[in-house]
Amino acid sequence: MRGMTSIAALALVASVAFAGQPIISGLAHVIDGDGIAFSGIEVRMQGIAAPEDNGARREPGGPESTAHLRALAEGRFVACRLDGTRTRGRPVGICSIDGIDLGEAQVESGHARDCRHFSKGRYAEAEHRARTAGRDLAAIYSLPGYCVP
Repeated sequence: MRGMTSIAALALVASVAFAGQPIISGLAHVIDGDGIAFSGIEVRMQGIAAPEDNGARREPGGPESTAHLRALAEGRFVACRLDGTRTRGRPVGICSIDGIDLGEAQVESGHARDCRHFSKGRYAEAEHRARTAGRDLAAIYSLPGYCVP
């Protein structure tokens, strides 16, 4: 069993080239509303900002954001196309399940916001749809300074 675990861990963190961008994939463990881990390696989801939900800091909407991403991704096969950057030591990427962008799902459901500085507006329409549907996260969660250039 120990050998199988090592092989599985290697398969999870192996990156492959896809259109010039590395991919990390495997069974996901949700860390918070914008963080997913694979075999202990956390990936920060690119282009979104979710309220904090960790032991040191919990913001309004944070536990709900984490719970929503957990319902979408926990234990499921997730692929993250890394963008080559890192934040707080974590690789950054756009993560998806079966072609569904998890960042967009978080924003459209009102559990994260479009971080335009990094998304270049990729999730602006999803945030507009959330607001129109009465799921305006901006009412309780201001964008962090790093999202506004």
